[in-house]
Amino acid sequence: MLEVGNAVHVRKLRPDGSEVFAWDGEVLRCDQQGIVLRAEFNVDVVELGFTTFRRGDVFIEFYYWQRYFNVFQISSPDGQLKGWYANLGLPAELDSERGDLSYVDLGLDVWASPDGEYVVLDEDDLEALLAQRPDLTQAAGRGRAELLALAASGQLPTWP
Repeated sequence: MLEVGNAVHVRKLRPDGSEVFAWDGEVLRCDQQGIVLRAEFNVDVVELGFTTFRRGDVFIEFYYWQRYFNVFQISSPDGQLKGWYANLGLPAELDSERGDLSYVDLGLDVWASPDGEYVVLDEDDLEALLAQRPDLTQAAGRGRAELLALAASGQLPTWP
């Protein structure tokens, strides 16, 4: 386990283990269930249609040791909540000695806005992955069901 305030290097991985993207965060909580980090968006602008991420946006990132997804609560630098972005993926793994956290992304994403509306993204990516890696079908199905239930009920994690 890591202490509050510790630095963490996060690595988003493809199912083959190659790195998609990496960034740094700071521990807000770390316990038996998972880890919560604070990170700032480090790309100038990403326009997604339903929302825009900008450099400096604050991401509160919820990772779990036993759940097949992670959730990012996203706010503008002034604290205005933009919404939640969730990634279907394998449970997070922590190397506490090195301060490294990694997760394997399974393609499917969910965006939930503050008004309770949500949209499921990249279902084709998940289907293509499962066609290549049927061994991930059970994990993906379990994570997808749990994640969509949280989004539909408005119970995605929040901080604080």
